[in-house]
Amino acid sequence: MKNNNIAQEIVIKGKAAAPGIAVGKAYLFKPFAINLAELNPAPEKSVDEIILFEEASGRVLEQLNFAYKQSSESYGEQFSAIFESQIAFLKDQELIDEVRREIEENKISAINAIIKILSQKSDHFIKLENIYFRERAFDIIDLKQKLVLALLGIKIDYHLSSPSIIVAENISPSDTVNFNRNLIQGFITEQGGQTSHAAILARGLRIPSVVHGKNLSTVIADDDELIVDGFEGTIILNPKMETREKYLRLKEKHNHREAVLIASNTKESVTLDKVKVKLLANIEFSHEVNDVNTYRADGVGLFRTEALFLEQDSIPSEEQQFLVYRKIAESLNGKPFVIRTIDLGGDKLLRGLPNDHEPNPFLGWRAIRLCLDNPEIFKPQIRAILRATEFGKISILLPMINSVNEILQVKELLAEARHELQIADSISNKKVELGVMVETPAAAINASMLAKYVDFLSIGSNDLTQYTLAVDRTNEKVAHSYTSFDPSVIRLMHTTINAGIANNIPVSICGEFAGVPAAVPILLGMGLRSLSVTPHLIPMIKKIIRSVHIRSCIKLLDHVQTLHHPSEIEDKCNEFIKLNVPELSFSKEDNR
Repeated sequence: MKNNNIAQEIVIKGKAAAPGIAVGKAYLFKPFAINLAELNPAPEKSVDEIILFEEASGRVLEQLNFAYKQSSESYGEQFSAIFESQIAFLKDQELIDEVRREIEENKISAINAIIKILSQKSDHFIKLENIYFRERAFDIIDLKQKLVLALLGIKIDYHLSSPSIIVAENISPSDTVNFNRNLIQGFITEQGGQTSHAAILARGLRIPSVVHGKNLSTVIADDDELIVDGFEGTIILNPKMETREKYLRLKEKHNHREAVLIASNTKESVTLDKVKVKLLANIEFSHEVNDVNTYRADGVGLFRTEALFLEQDSIPSEEQQFLVYRKIAESLNGKPFVIRTIDLGGDKLLRGLPNDHEPNPFLGWRAIRLCLDNPEIFKPQIRAILRATEFGKISILLPMINSVNEILQVKELLAEARHELQIADSISNKKVELGVMVETPAAAINASMLAKYVDFLSIGSNDLTQYTLAVDRTNEKVAHSYTSFDPSVIRLMHTTINAGIANNIPVSICGEFAGVPAAVPILLGMGLRSLSVTPHLIPMIKKIIRSVHIRSCIKLLDHVQTLHHPSEIEDKCNEFIKLNVPELSFSKEDNR
C-alpha cells in the first residue's frame, strides 16, 4: 500500500459504464494470469484432449448454473437472460463439434483449440462497427478464460476481506454475483462498455463502473486509495484529502438526486400544463425487457434485431425469431412493442452473403437495401413478427428508408407473408402498424410524402446527424464536429415532426439525442410527444418532462432557432434545464 501523504494524486480518464461514485481501496482481481504461449500445443492423444474439453465444459457449466441460481435467488429474473445466453453458447452443439474437429484434425491440445476457436469468434464481434455487438465479444472472452482455467484445474478466489473497488481486465456477470455484493464499492475494468452484460448488471446493482483500455495493474496496486466517478468516467488514484471530501459530497448529492428521480418515476409522464409524453425504451436483447418494466417505460420504442443475426453462426430461423419476439411481447403485457427490421450491411454483413469490400459502407449495401435484395432473409423475419403480433401490440419499423418505392416494396412482401400465414392458419387478420426511420436528410426533407404511406415516423438522430453533417462520429479526427445541436439537424428534426402532425400520424425519436437532458425541452417545443431512450435514463427524462411547461419549451425553441452555433444552442438549453430542473444541475465548484 502506498502512503497517500507522499504519493501523487493521479487522474485517469476512462469511459463511464455504470453511474455512481465510489471512494475506497483497490482490490486487483487477476483470475487469468497465465502465459498461454507456454501451454503444451501437441498432445499425445486427441481422444484424451476431447475428454478433457468435455469435462472442463461440464465444470464451467456448473459454475454458470450456480451463478444463475445465485442471481435468481438474490435478484429474481432481472439478470437471468444474461446467464442463459452464456449457458446456451457453451451448450451449442456446433461450437462443441468445432472444438472437437480442431483437436482431431490439427492434433492440438484442448486448451489451444479453445483459445483458437473462441478467439476467432470474439475477434469477429470486436471488428463490428456497432458497439452493442462489439461488447458481446467480452462474453466469449470470459467463457474462453473460464474453460482454460477449468482445464488447468485453477479455481477463482472471489473472497473480499473488506469493502473494495475491484480492478480487473474484465468482470463477467458470473464474477459479479460470486463476489459478496455488500463489499463491492465499484468496478474498474480494461474491457467492456455501457452495453456489455457486466455493465448492465453493474447498473442494475447500482455499482459505479469505469472502463479504461490500458493495463491498470501496472499503475494501481492492492489497497491503493481510489475514487471511481461512473458519471464522468474518471478514476483518481491517491486522491488528496480535499479531493476525497469533494467526491464524498458529490456522492451524497447524487444519492439525493437519485432518490428524487426514483420518487418522480412512479408518477405520470406529463408536463406542468398537463401534456402527456410517452417514454419508451430502446433495447437490443430480450433480457432487457426487465429494465423496461423496472424503469416503468410505456413500452419498447426500438428493438434492434441485429443481435439475433450476429450472435450465432447461421441466420436465425423464422421460429427462433418468433420465440424471441413472442417472449418480449408477453413480458410487456400489452404495452407497445416496436420491432426494427435488421439494420445490417456494409461493414457488418451476414454470414453467407457476399462480403465484397465497399469503399464507403455507410453509404452502401445496408439495412432496407440489403433486405429487399434478399427476400429469403427478410421475409422470414416479417413472418416471425406477424406471428408474434398475436401476443402483443407490435409494430414494424423499417431502417434507412429514403423513398416511397422502398415502402411499397416492403408492403408487397408484408402482404405475401400475411397471405402465406393465413393459408397456414398461423395468424388472424390483425392490423400491424408500419413505420419508417427518418435518419437521412432525404427522408427528413420528404417526411411529409413518406408519412402518407406509413402509420408512424421515428427519428434516428444518430445517423441523421452523421449524414447531415457528413461526419463519422467513430472517426476520432472529425468526431468533435458531430453534434445533434447543429442548426441543420434541428431543422430537419422539426421538419419531420411537422410532417407527422400535418399527416396526423405519431412521431417519435429513438436516437441518443432523446436521452440528452438539454435536448428534451426543444424536442417538446417542436411538438414531439414520444421519446424512446435507454431504460435507465427514463427517470431523469421523466423528471424533466414533469418540470416544464410546453409554452416555455416553444419559447426556448424559437430562441435557439435564431442562434448560429451548436455550442450556443446547447448552452442555452443547459441554462433552461438549470433554471427549470435544478435537481439535475450542479455548481461549477463541483466540476459538473
